[in-house]
Amino acid sequence: MFRQLLLLILTGIVLNAFAGEPEQCGSCHQEQLSDWLKSDHSKAMDVATEATVKGNFDNLVFEHFNQKATFFKRDGKYFIKFEENEHTTDYEVSYVFGHFPLQEYLIKTDSGKMQVFPFAWDSREKSIGGQRWYPIYPDEEISQQDRLHWLQPLQNWNGMCADCHSSGLQRNYDSERDSFKTVWNEVNVSCQSCHGKLSNGHYKKSKTSHSALTKDEQKNIGNWLLGENDDIASWTGPERDNRFMDTCFACHSLRTPLTDGIDPSEPFLSQFKPALLSTPQYHVDGQIRDEVYVYGSFLQSKMFEAGVNCNDCHNPHTAKVKVEGNGLCLQCHKSSTFDDVKHHRHEPDTAGSQCVNCHMPTNTYMGVDERRDHSFHIPTPSLSEKFDTPNACNGCHEDKSAKWAKDSLIDWHGAPTSPHPTEMQYMRLLSGERLTANRHIALAKNSSLPDIKRATVISLLPNTLQTLPYNYAKVLASDSSPLVRLAFADISFLVDRNKRSQLLKPLLQDQFRAIRIASAEQLIASGEVSLVSSTVLSEMTESSQQTLWRGEGNLNASLVQANLGNFDKAEEFLKAGISRDPFFEPNHINLANLYRSLGKDHLEGSTLKDGLEANPQSSLMHYAEGMRLIRAQDIDTAIIHLTKANNIEPSNSNYLYILMLALDKAGDTKGAIEILKDKVSSVNNQFELLQLGLNFSQKLGLRIEYMHFKKELEKAQRQ
Repeated sequence: MFRQLLLLILTGIVLNAFAGEPEQCGSCHQEQLSDWLKSDHSKAMDVATEATVKGNFDNLVFEHFNQKATFFKRDGKYFIKFEENEHTTDYEVSYVFGHFPLQEYLIKTDSGKMQVFPFAWDSREKSIGGQRWYPIYPDEEISQQDRLHWLQPLQNWNGMCADCHSSGLQRNYDSERDSFKTVWNEVNVSCQSCHGKLSNGHYKKSKTSHSALTKDEQKNIGNWLLGENDDIASWTGPERDNRFMDTCFACHSLRTPLTDGIDPSEPFLSQFKPALLSTPQYHVDGQIRDEVYVYGSFLQSKMFEAGVNCNDCHNPHTAKVKVEGNGLCLQCHKSSTFDDVKHHRHEPDTAGSQCVNCHMPTNTYMGVDERRDHSFHIPTPSLSEKFDTPNACNGCHEDKSAKWAKDSLIDWHGAPTSPHPTEMQYMRLLSGERLTANRHIALAKNSSLPDIKRATVISLLPNTLQTLPYNYAKVLASDSSPLVRLAFADISFLVDRNKRSQLLKPLLQDQFRAIRIASAEQLIASGEVSLVSSTVLSEMTESSQQTLWRGEGNLNASLVQANLGNFDKAEEFLKAGISRDPFFEPNHINLANLYRSLGKDHLEGSTLKDGLEANPQSSLMHYAEGMRLIRAQDIDTAIIHLTKANNIEPSNSNYLYILMLALDKAGDTKGAIEILKDKVSSVNNQFELLQLGLNFSQKLGLRIEYMHFKKELEKAQRQ
């Protein structure tokens, strides 16, 4: 249908008979519809038909570890015969999901759920490795006892993917029946996704949009102007209103939903709680590591700080860049300064001369999908040496060292300007280095950091402080940045309980729902339920419903109920979480802890036993069982589980610390010393372990071992 419509538009004929929203809009906005049809948004999802399916379904067989799939067609429909562990099932493909570089396929299962099939079609050209079936986890065997198995909640379309691939989508999850009745207005990402609902056939201007302006308003729009003596353009005109980017961020971010579906007329922070810049999702300097999309990287960039928005670089309807190559950057950056061999030191028109390759390097996700970093970093090999962060130079010159890259840049441009001390402190904190309380608080208050970095610093305050002084807390609670206020609300438990409510009560009236909910959660946890209005309680309840289809949602809901004193409901949520998402360990552990707090020790033990049976390779489960056995005075069996936890996750300093204490209690202090000498270098936080080794050596009068730990402790303190 879209292909036919595009042909008619291109030949000057417009049809008004189509009922779909894009066609209705296209009857007046022909150019915008034509652009949209070229976009990835228009192909975000579709019914599986001959026109939409890209994969080879000509009885092709594909095998991956213990899984085997035969792709075939029958009566014009698409099917997959799937064999796993000697069990065979024929699945019909209901929808295609995306189109390039991978196209995935959705399978209807029970209770209204659709699951993402584990093999995708690599739709790239054959000459570069495409035109093949591709396992989503190419290097792993994903067993049926794995959280990542395609029939588990993390591969569920309704909850994980749907709201960003269709317009006007409502998940409609029924927690009591563990079922979905998901609906949408348009199967793909169309006009309503960005412009909201239409009113009488005309665009209704939203609270956050800046795209439907009157002629008088358009006269007041500024522009990026590059002066004769300027190297970089600056904004000239009224202050930019970039609130429309909240609509972009709704999908192009790593976030937790607070409502069912996306409303482009509502602010981002009233619909979602975004992830911050913590490791391991990001490198310590803010470069992307995991698949975190654009929001987190862009908000820390100098581009964002200067007022650049998505539409400065991207056509809003094709979503493609406005200009290919360096011309895109040269809209604002002087060609003679930046698009010059003296600057980039590579031959013109080569990969090394392209701005994006140095300042927006790619990460590859799902094996073939390259995404560019939007933090616009300057390549800094010296930071690679110190923090093991990537840099664009070594991204191309993989056979060279970071020192080689650093020396090359010095030869070209002279000694580099050292990162600002504030930025260095930020990176040290993110790398796991401990700051003093005063330095950490000062960093949290430092307005020279981008707001999202400040929020990240605040989120890490519990690693440094046991209490946050009221005078500092008051500054954070009233900060002009909503991200800072949100981060403060989350860590406000550090403030003295008697003064905590004074700071959180105003935040219950904050304009953003995420901040209101975070504040309410902390007040409820403090026993101050009476301060939370029924309206905010309703918002909390609604937000908790959005993720009950997976383990994390049930865990969060149980914590709220436990804080309210509703222990029966807390137990119900935890049991539901275990039933729906059995390989999510925290629900097993929290249910065991709930039973222990209620004096039901026998249920604590059986719950942890069931959790271990479902997750035998979970370090967290073995650690929890080890701690239970220590409390039960069964030290020998506890050591077995704590050793397993340490072997599974050797970098976890807490696991090793508790194991050493258990060995000491069992009378094997010398054995603990030998293990510490062997393993302490592999853990993240060494200080407490080295101190423990020092104490153990002193206890046994082992001078050589004592001097060893003393030397290592002094070295750690100098770093």
